Amino acid sequence: MERLNRELASRAQYQKNIDLAESELRLEESSLEQAGNLLQRVRELTVQAGNPINTPEDRAFIAAEVETRLDELMQLMNTKLASGDYLFGGNVGGREPFVRDASGAIRYQGDEGQRAVQIDGSIRLPVNDSGKRLFVDVPAARTTVVASAHPNNPPGGTGVLAQPAVEDQDALEALHPGGLIIEFRPLEEDPGGLPNFTVRRLGDQRVVEGLENVRFEPGQPISVAGMALTVEGSPRPGDRFVVETSDEQGVLDTIGNLVEGLRSLPGTGEDDDAYQQLIGDSLTNLDNAMSNILEVRSEIGARMNVMDSVRSLHDQVTLLSTEAKSEIEDVDFAKAISDLNFQTLVLEAAQQSFVRVSRLSLFDAI
Repeated sequence: MERLNRELASRAQYQKNIDLAESELRLEESSLEQAGNLLQRVRELTVQAGNPINTPEDRAFIAAEVETRLDELMQLMNTKLASGDYLFGGNVGGREPFVRDASGAIRYQGDEGQRAVQIDGSIRLPVNDSGKRLFVDVPAARTTVVASAHPNNPPGGTGVLAQPAVEDQDALEALHPGGLIIEFRPLEEDPGGLPNFTVRRLGDQRVVEGLENVRFEPGQPISVAGMALTVEGSPRPGDRFVVETSDEQGVLDTIGNLVEGLRSLPGTGEDDDAYQQLIGDSLTNLDNAMSNILEVRSEIGARMNVMDSVRSLHDQVTLLSTEAKSEIEDVDFAKAISDLNFQTLVLEAAQQSFVRVSRLSLFDAI
């Protein structure tokens, strides 16, 4: 009886875990469906923006709608569960995963973890997917660049490295894979005792030629490796900013770059090639982002199938265990004792008869 009670209790807990998993997976599925619809709309607008008959006013209207879709997408990516945790934050559920930093760039501050729920003695079912996998680690049409402040920067500085502008794609490709680090040096290393910086390569820390102890001018771009790097604010000595090349580009960065390009590139004359490159790259990146989402949605469907199968198994085992428990609990103990005494009496009589018969021999029969 005690074993049956433990079995029923564990099955009941597994059923509760399945209900929780189903709720979270359905929310993720719904959120990803909406995200896919938003990206499809942005793709349609991108195709529309590539039409050469568009006027600057037309592109401005398209940019405005794309920016609206960007805000909607970011809200979806910061979806909350009923518990208050963020759905796409990985294991960092209590912190908003996608935020804008001081430079206006959108950063992911969750992790790559995946929460799981025990739905059977040997099965732990993932109930979420990280925003990094879904929306950040998206294959890009061309080599991209990501800028960030070094995590060990001393407190108090107000320097911010804006998202780098790519001016020469070939030069950037030559840097990849690799990156740069901008390090603000002590004031005494400048002849006038003013803020200054040195640019080094990430891999071997070699100083980039011509970029050692350069006097800092806020907002003045630093041209290096095909990029324009702009540090704003007032960085302090010891501050470091990292620029890394990548084969990936977050979907929010893709859409943000599209909005900026629609507003800054006229799409005619000498900038026509750059504009068409922007449209082509954006379409490729959007397609890759939608493929990412579809892949995860198919995984969610597989998890739901596993969950349904395990739930059915728990239902069957619970039914059988409940019936067995009921049979035990419904036993008429007086009748059971009487039947047992009768069976014992019959058994003893049979045993005595066997003993007498086993002693017989041919001489006993003469």
